Amino acid sequence: MNYGDSNHQSITDMNVTPMIDVMFVLLVLFLVSIPLMMPQTLGVDLPDTQAHNAADPEENPPYRLTLRSNGIAELDGEIITEERLAVRFEEIAAEEDARLLLEADKSVTYDRIAKLMVDAQVAGIAQLGFLTEAELGR
Repeated sequence: MNYGDSNHQSITDMNVTPMIDVMFVLLVLFLVSIPLMMPQTLGVDLPDTQAHNAADPEENPPYRLTLRSNGIAELDGEIITEERLAVRFEEIAAEEDARLLLEADKSVTYDRIAKLMVDAQVAGIAQLGFLTEAELGR
């Protein structure tokens, strides 16, 4: 039985098609699982919060520090300078259970807010909160 040419050689190359198929499946699984591994806090969009009942405001009313979009700072409705604010922070810290609520316009930079927070902390104010608007419908 002669099947044609007698120079038949066996194929010595490895068939990589199944290995490529497996690699594609692994690549797809990896690409699908990446979003699940990423922290969900990457898209920061904070200032809207859910409304809740705070402590009774009549007991010990907190001091309110307001930062306007034009750069003016107000403490309890009175315009105050940065130098005077540092002195007032120390006076507030001397009171027992003193609370400071920070109310800042959306356009105020984080740098300014962080500086005021550090100044309040250095002065000794332990209770610092933020005033935000509750988003309706939550």
